[in-house]
Amino acid sequence: MRTITISVDDETYRLYQKRADAVGTSVEEWVSARLAHLLPKPISDAEAESRRQQMYDLLARIDARREAEGMEFRPGNKLTRDELHDRNALR
Repeated sequence: MRTITISVDDETYRLYQKRADAVGTSVEEWVSARLAHLLPKPISDAEAESRRQQMYDLLARIDARREAEGMEFRPGNKLTRDELHDRNALR
């Protein structure tokens, strides 16, 4: 275990001491638990694959909707520089 030293004003320490006392722990343990809670939780390969599949499904639905509305993405459908900067078209 590593030690980290931080400085806080007395009022802040008192507030955290009350919170730590409420759960029956020290300020150091309470702060350590709070810091650990901030870290992202590791996920399994199966969960990562499930999330990837959900994203692919979402993108497929977006593409299908765009195609149905005649807004299919094609690299050749780029705006010209003048069209891109045409402020009147935005109004």
